Amino acid sequence: MEIQLIHYFVKIIEHGSFTKAADVLKVPKSTLSKAVSKLERETGTKLLIRSTRKQTLTEAGREFYEAALGPIQTIEDAHKALYGQDSVISGTVKITVPEDFEIFLLSSCIQQLGEKYPDLKIIIKSTNDVVDLIGEGFDFAIRIGPLEESNLKVRTIGHIQLATVVAKSYLSKIELNTPKDLMNVRCIGLTTNKPYQVWRLNKNNKTQTIKTPLAVETNQITSVYKLTLTGAGVSVLPTFLCQKDIDNGQLVSVLNDWQYPDVPVSLISPLSTLHSARLKVVSEEIIQALRAFLSIDEA
Repeated sequence: MEIQLIHYFVKIIEHGSFTKAADVLKVPKSTLSKAVSKLERETGTKLLIRSTRKQTLTEAGREFYEAALGPIQTIEDAHKALYGQDSVISGTVKITVPEDFEIFLLSSCIQQLGEKYPDLKIIIKSTNDVVDLIGEGFDFAIRIGPLEESNLKVRTIGHIQLATVVAKSYLSKIELNTPKDLMNVRCIGLTTNKPYQVWRLNKNNKTQTIKTPLAVETNQITSVYKLTLTGAGVSVLPTFLCQKDIDNGQLVSVLNDWQYPDVPVSLISPLSTLHSARLKVVSEEIIQALRAFLSIDEA
């Protein structure tokens, strides 16, 4: 089996399409199409289901890609070392992050990466959907919350701390002394598939689960934040987003005796960063940037 065929296959998946891979590799798109067909004949296995709009990995194709990705990256790094290019951080890194996340936590990190490594291109897809990293050719994902079991490489970066907050203008109009009072005030939250928001609060090993209808719901945490600032209602926000407003008095943190469970934040990758200086540099920069805002478990 020719290494070149495997190399082409990996690059097609990594870049998400035959067209983009052909541009990067500087070969005709037809060359890549023929290479995949030949690889499928030699393996006797269908690896990609192709359509006019996209290609989708078969289960066998996914397994083959996962097995081939590391060795191909190692060969590329060895080639760079041979020609003295191993210290040059270049190429493309594709990252998927939750909506609004890059605005508040990653903007300065991306700017610093650009200054340090001018030959590095970063593609960011902001979405709250769980993206198929392998199928869509992503190098990293930042995920919030518990993770399902998978073969992906996972590093826990830290935890988001939450606070119940309200603008002074609205707080003066309501009574908010216990978690149950949340059911009697205007609440703002993220859109769910349920007619109410579920908030779980803990105090002295006692948990209260509050199911409150939302007066305002939105699909972006930025909107929840801005609406809360205007006095439109009470919300539960990450402290990295609202702490400065609490400190300057624009927002008030309430129900402070009651705590929310911390929300884990993880960096996920199909490939160990040990195989690539490019991925290692980017992952470490992202982790350091996020840890400046997150709660970190003490060793």
